[in-house]
Amino acid sequence: MKNFYQILYGVAGLLFLLVILGGSLTKPVFNNYSVRTMETAGVKKVSIDSIDSRIDDMLYNVKKVQLQIEKIKNIFSSDQIDETKYQRTKNEVFVKNIYNPLNELIIVFYRIGFFFISIIFLLAGVISQLIYRSKDLRSRVERLETAIAAK
Repeated sequence: MKNFYQILYGVAGLLFLLVILGGSLTKPVFNNYSVRTMETAGVKKVSIDSIDSRIDDMLYNVKKVQLQIEKIKNIFSSDQIDETKYQRTKNEVFVKNIYNPLNELIIVFYRIGFFFISIIFLLAGVISQLIYRSKDLRSRVERLETAIAAK
C-alpha cells in the first residue's frame, strides 16, 4: 500500500511537470495530440494548406493584373517598376488565422485536462496514504493494547 500511494504521488508530480512545461519543453507532445485531435474531428492540415495555396494563387493573379496596370501607367515615363512587390508570396491566411489558434486552444484544453488529472492522482495518493496510515495506526494500537492486557 505504501508503494501505491508513492506511485500516485510520482504520477501526479510528473503530470504536473508536463502541464507546467507544456508551453516550452513538452510542446511537441501536446502539439502532436492536438493535431491528431483536429484530424479526427475533420480539420486536416493538408486541406487547410490546399485552401491557402488557392488563395495565394488568386492573390498572385490579382498582383499580376496590378503589375500590368502599372506597366501601362508607366509606358511613357522612365520610372522603373518594383516587381518585387508583385511576386508570389505565401500568405497562409487560414493557417495563421484559423488553424494555428485552434491548435493552441486545443493544447490549452489538454494542459488543463492533464492538470486536473494530476490533481486527481494527488488526491488519490493522499487518500490512500491516509488509509494506509489509519490501518497502520490501528494495528499498532491493537498490539499496544494486547501488550498492556498481557501484563
